[in-house]
Amino acid sequence: MKGTGNKWRMLLAIGFLIIIYGCVAAQETRQPQPGADKKAIAGESESGTEPTGAGIYQQKIKPLTTRQCAQCHYAVFSDIRDRGGRHQLSCTECHETFHTWKPGREWSSVVPRCATCHELPHGPAFPECLKCHTDPHAPIAGLVKAEALADDCIRCHAAQENELRRHKSAHTEVACSECHHDRHGYKPKCNECHDEPHTPYTDNAGCQTCHPAHAPRNITYPATTPNQVCAGCHEEIADKLAHSHRKHATKPCVFCHVDRHGYVPHCTKCHSEPHSKKMLEPFKYNCKACHGEPHNLILPGHE
Repeated sequence: MKGTGNKWRMLLAIGFLIIIYGCVAAQETRQPQPGADKKAIAGESESGTEPTGAGIYQQKIKPLTTRQCAQCHYAVFSDIRDRGGRHQLSCTECHETFHTWKPGREWSSVVPRCATCHELPHGPAFPECLKCHTDPHAPIAGLVKAEALADDCIRCHAAQENELRRHKSAHTEVACSECHHDRHGYKPKCNECHDEPHTPYTDNAGCQTCHPAHAPRNITYPATTPNQVCAGCHEEIADKLAHSHRKHATKPCVFCHVDRHGYVPHCTKCHSEPHSKKMLEPFKYNCKACHGEPHNLILPGHE
């Protein structure tokens, strides 16, 4: 019996030692490794996973990328992508601070002012950018309808207004919004109102070669203007030239009627004075009295 009791006491001692050793080993396992506490404060873990507990709030948060912004603000992203023009920038270029608005805080402290980049492009008379540019993410496409801007056109477009006033025409009597209707920046095709008055319509550039849009009667033209353009309005004269065998018929209309519409040169510009002054004085230098109509050089009544 005595030997049996000693055996049991030995087994109990060994079990006790095993239990103590297990507790010590577990405690050592839980001890932080060197530098681990610093990583926890910085919001990092050895495995690279997101920390838990209080450590998560010690992380250094980087600004969102434009792609990350788009995941919540897709409508804004698509507006900038499709209609943003020069506002196709990284979100953080304008929104240096973000998601920081709280009740009682001024909205302007979060949303940048247009003048930060643009100053006042239209002058001090237009300090409220969003009154016209209603969508800051699509500033040109988001302009209000042309009619709403009608009263303010000349405040930005004074040069066009002055041109209309200096060169009176039917265009002077038309409101800006009648031509530039629908939206700001809209330029109508000339044949919306003028249904091919003398030449087939190709494009506005063709019409404006002779007719400036805001001074349409101040007609100028290049030296390369073909006779058929002039013939659109001056059909009878063009027909005389076409059927004449005189030297005048070999010249384009713009050779004599140079630079501007309505200019009629005196014959002496090319011919100097082919006859003596004594001979010319009775006719008061009226060349047509003898040489007839200058486009076919036939005297009236001798056609």
